[in-house]
Amino acid sequence: MKQLQEDAIQVYTRPEVSAATIWLHGLGVNSGDMDGIIANLRKTRALGLHYIAPNAPVRPITVNGGRPARAWFDVLGDPDDAPEDRCGIEASAGALREMFEACEKRGIPSHRILLGGYSQGAAMALHAGLRYPRPLAGIVVLSGELPLPGLLQREVHPSNASTPILMVHGLHDERIPVEDARRDRDRLLAQGLPVQWHELPIGHAVDASVTAIVDEWACRLLAAEAA
Repeated sequence: MKQLQEDAIQVYTRPEVSAATIWLHGLGVNSGDMDGIIANLRKTRALGLHYIAPNAPVRPITVNGGRPARAWFDVLGDPDDAPEDRCGIEASAGALREMFEACEKRGIPSHRILLGGYSQGAAMALHAGLRYPRPLAGIVVLSGELPLPGLLQREVHPSNASTPILMVHGLHDERIPVEDARRDRDRLLAQGLPVQWHELPIGHAVDASVTAIVDEWACRLLAAEAA
């Protein structure tokens, strides 16, 4: 059963669900952009999941001349040259914490909540997931990068210091070079975080090969958690 609300797409695969997966879209699109991922996680769906794809707020984007777009945080310029929008990142992380807590109040424990995202949504998933004060099932990073890397060591919450992370990146990514993604992977590994890494011959995109990897990984993870 699919419900479309102003702030989120929600899919219930059965009346009583046993886990939740939250999917965060990229810059300038909306929650509908996650439909392709949700629809193709066929093995995971059989476990009885609640899929949630929230909308980021509409905000002015500095690199776009201040034109408004849906975004989890502002982009002030080239990440190598401009500061990151820490206030925007923290505000979105707070909204996601409320979403996790709402899932828990509905009876889904935190260790049965999987958080994932694409591009800017993947960055947001990493930031919010690693700082949540209760253990999550896992974090999926698709064509994404690590925001505020200098804060990683002191801000990772002990509850998620060993949370599994899946990173999938295109060798031909024209927005986030694979070399940058490898650097972020190595930063996470240096903190002792368990990262499963995949490089694919694609650009900045999610295709069938990506969703197949996510489906296998998420199904194995959530099935093990349920056992």
